Amino acid sequence: EIALWSLVVLAIERYMVVCKPMSNFRFGENHAIMGLALTWIMALACAAPPLVGWS
Repeated sequence: EIALWSLVVLAIERYMVVCKPMSNFRFGENHAIMGLALTWIMALACAAPPLVGWS
């Protein structure tokens, strides 16, 4: 699931670059850390329910 959410973060970043080329958006270190955190949080959130018995 980590790979799936990593692709989501990459797609969002590519969307920002392609659809808003003239904006002053810079994908810096803070954005990369937030993307990494979002990737792991969402993957863990999707993997947790089966561990506690939910299907």
